[in-house]
Amino acid sequence: MSSPAKDVAPDSASGSSGLEFLVVGNDNTVFKAVSTAVRKVNGRLNCAPSVATASTYLSRRKVDGIVLDMDTPGALELLQTIRSGGSNKGSVIFACMGVGPESQGVIRAGANFALHRPLLSDKVANIFNVATGMMAAEKRRYYRHPLMVPVDLKSNGKDLESTMCNLSEGGMAIWSLHYHSKGSKVEFAFELPAAGRIKGSGEVTWNGPDGLAGIRFNIMPDEVYSQLSSWVGRRYTKPAA
Repeated sequence: MSSPAKDVAPDSASGSSGLEFLVVGNDNTVFKAVSTAVRKVNGRLNCAPSVATASTYLSRRKVDGIVLDMDTPGALELLQTIRSGGSNKGSVIFACMGVGPESQGVIRAGANFALHRPLLSDKVANIFNVATGMMAAEKRRYYRHPLMVPVDLKSNGKDLESTMCNLSEGGMAIWSLHYHSKGSKVEFAFELPAAGRIKGSGEVTWNGPDGLAGIRFNIMPDEVYSQLSSWVGRRYTKPAA
């Protein structure tokens, strides 16, 4: 049985950028180089020794950067799975090239950067620094602001009342007396404090106990999305460098 993903805290003297990385694989030389590079950019590192462990971890956690050792069995399939959907499909993926067939077609499959052996921590840190803007933008997109306002929902032609719990540029969590099945389509509308009415359509991506559900925004007029993005952006605190 694979061991669970482990957290490796950054050097306490350096602070934290707030960026979270996951390295997938059990090659100790790869782990050491990546670990040192993550510390250089003041990030936080997590380790999953196998694809199965990584899949479980990514199903419940949002990470900013994924370092995928392509010599790990099933690595290419994991890359394709990540890009096919889920909260990590926009994460920046660094493919550590290997000698096996898993390394073929990594960029076409969705990797953002290719790391070539032997890995040198300074070079890896430089690549991480280049990718910081991409990771920060994605992190902001998933930043959730606590907000309790009424939400008008329409699902299957029925008007349903609900209350928002939190809001991001990409979606919201709601509480409702009605059960919302995963995958169901909804239309929504709510008043954003000091910013006007937000309307659009989306999809239920998860549901939990006590009437909680998550809604991903799918369709929204450009001017409405700009309004929402600006509002969330004003409340987003960038991680300390």
